[in-house]
Amino acid sequence: MQFRTTAGRLGPAVTAVLAVTALGAGTLATAPTAVAATAAVPLTIDQADVPAVAEIDKTNGRVTMEWTLSRGDANLDVTITHVATGKKITQRLTAPHHSTVFSFTWKPLFEEQESPDSLAEVDAPNGAYTVAVKATPDAGGGTPAYKTSKMSIARAFNPHDFNDNGSTDVLARDSSGDLWRSDLKDRAYYGDIRLAKTTRIGSGWGVYKQIEAVGNIAGGKHGDLIALDGFGVLWHYQGKGDGGFATRVRVGSGWGGYNKLAGGSDLNGDGRPDLVATDGTGTLWFYKGTGSSTAPFASRVKVGGGWGVYNHLTAVGNIAGTSAGDLVARDTSGVLWLYQGNGSGKFDTRVQIGGGWGVYRQLVGSGDLDNDGRPDLIAYGTSGQHGSYVYRSTGSTEAATPFNRRLTDLYGYQGRSYSIVA
Repeated sequence: MQFRTTAGRLGPAVTAVLAVTALGAGTLATAPTAVAATAAVPLTIDQADVPAVAEIDKTNGRVTMEWTLSRGDANLDVTITHVATGKKITQRLTAPHHSTVFSFTWKPLFEEQESPDSLAEVDAPNGAYTVAVKATPDAGGGTPAYKTSKMSIARAFNPHDFNDNGSTDVLARDSSGDLWRSDLKDRAYYGDIRLAKTTRIGSGWGVYKQIEAVGNIAGGKHGDLIALDGFGVLWHYQGKGDGGFATRVRVGSGWGGYNKLAGGSDLNGDGRPDLVATDGTGTLWFYKGTGSSTAPFASRVKVGGGWGVYNHLTAVGNIAGTSAGDLVARDTSGVLWLYQGNGSGKFDTRVQIGGGWGVYRQLVGSGDLDNDGRPDLIAYGTSGQHGSYVYRSTGSTEAATPFNRRLTDLYGYQGRSYSIVA
C-alpha cells in the first residue's frame, strides 16, 4: 500500500512516494520508507514581453514589461541599462500570488549626482537599452535562469532638448560668463513644470551679446545654439545630444547690426527651423534654414518695417496648429502680440495677447513642456519665489487666449541672476 505526501510549501515541490508493508491481520506496519521522488520543476524564463520600441509619449511616460516563469516561487531581478551611457536601474520583483507572470512598469528615470550630498531624478535618454533579468528560487538554492532583451526608447523631437531625453532644457548665462543647462521634467507634476537638475556647461560665454536656442538647424538629431559676439560674428554650436555642444563654427560676420534674433520656428513650412532678425531701423529680416552645418542660413529676405516698437522678439513654434511657426513680440508698453506664420516666411495680422508682460526680462520659446503636442513659452525675470513662469499653449488663436499660465520651480528666487536665458 502506498501514500503520497508533499514536502514543504504548496507549489512545485518534491513529491515523495511512501510504502507501507502489510504484515498480516492485526499487525502494525513498520515506519514508512521513501521509495521514490520526482524532481522539482526546473526554473526557466519561458516568455519575455519587452517592447522593442517604447514610445512613451503614447503611454503616459511609462514602459510595462512582463516575464512568464515556469514557477511562481521565485524572485526576478531586473536590470535596465542605457547602452550609450551605461546608466542603469535595478529592481527586484517578488513572487506573485498564484501566478507565474512577473510584471514591472518603469517610469523612465535615472538618479544622477547633483551635488556631493544630493541626487536628482532625471528623465532617461532616448536610444538603445538592454533589459536583463535573473530568476532565482525564493527559498534559495537551485539554478538561476537568465534572459536579456533589447529595447529602445523614442520620444517626439523637442527642439529645446539638448541631452536627448525628450524634456525641455533651458540655458542661462550668469554674470561670470558661465553657461548653465536646466533640465526640466518631461511631464507636469499636478499641473506644475518641475526642474530636474541644473548642470554647468562651461565658461567663456560672456563674450556674446546674444545667445539663442534655434532648434536643429544643421541636420543633426538635437537642438543647436547660435551666439552673436561683440564684433558682429555669428557662431553656431551644434548640439551633441549629451547636454553639451560641439566646437563652435563661424557662420559669418556683419551680424552686429541686429539688435534682436529669434530662431527655432519653421516659418516657411519646409520642416526646418528658420531665423529672423531686426536691425536698428526696425526692419525685420527672414533667414531661411538650409539644414547645412557649414552654412545654416540662406541669404536674408526683407519681411517688413515697423518692428522697432518691440523690445523683445521670440520664436515660439506653431502654437496654434496653423500653416507654419509663429512669433510673439513685446512692445515697450509691455503688451504682447502674436504673429502667426503664413507659411511663406511672413506673418498674418498681429493679434494682441495681453498686457503686463514688461515684468519679464526674457521670453523663451521652450518646446512642448507638457506633452500635449503644442510648444509652450517660458517667461523669466520676476522677483520673489517664482523666478519664472510657464505659459502653456492652449491651441487658440483668439485674442488674449493663446497661453495659460502655470507655475514652475525653474529659477525660483533667481529672477535677477542671469543676463541671458535661451
